[in-house]
Amino acid sequence: MNWIVPRVRNVRKILPYLLYGTVLGGLYGMMHDQISYTISREYFTDFKFHQFRYADFHLPERLFVGIIGFLATWWVGFFAGWFLGRIRFFSDDFTTAHRDMLQGFTIIFCCAVGAGILGGVVGYLNFYVFDAQEFMGFEKQFSGTTLKRFAIVGTIHNSGYAGGLAGFIVAIFLLKRKMKKSLSDV
Repeated sequence: MNWIVPRVRNVRKILPYLLYGTVLGGLYGMMHDQISYTISREYFTDFKFHQFRYADFHLPERLFVGIIGFLATWWVGFFAGWFLGRIRFFSDDFTTAHRDMLQGFTIIFCCAVGAGILGGVVGYLNFYVFDAQEFMGFEKQFSGTTLKRFAIVGTIHNSGYAGGLAGFIVAIFLLKRKMKKSLSDV
């Protein structure tokens, strides 16, 4: 139960990292989607804009893309902050807490970026080198270069989430190991 409901005295220690994680996750999504939009405008106009139509305030497309990026990823940073904080602030050893939390966020961020880049390479190879002709049913709507770019961006997005999850698992593992070692040294 400690993973979900923290000890009351440590909640104040976790709250800034929830905000930090939320902002970091949202900013990552905004930048990520701006790059994705540059690769495939259709990925947004024919797919993401429909998913996030509730957030359409009739702003210019690039601003709407930024809003979508924030809304699609803020929660990843929030939950990363929560669970990293739950592990890090389980004990009363706060001397290296800030560094440990930033290290955890950095691991998640780097894994998400790295996986997104790898996803872009895989998507490119799949559709330009191996000339794949289908992508999750969107081949009925698009063809040729438009479908290829759409598929590359879709692969980048999916890979980025997978990389973020992998980074989260690695960060949790490393932090738990560090906390266990520091508690056993006492």
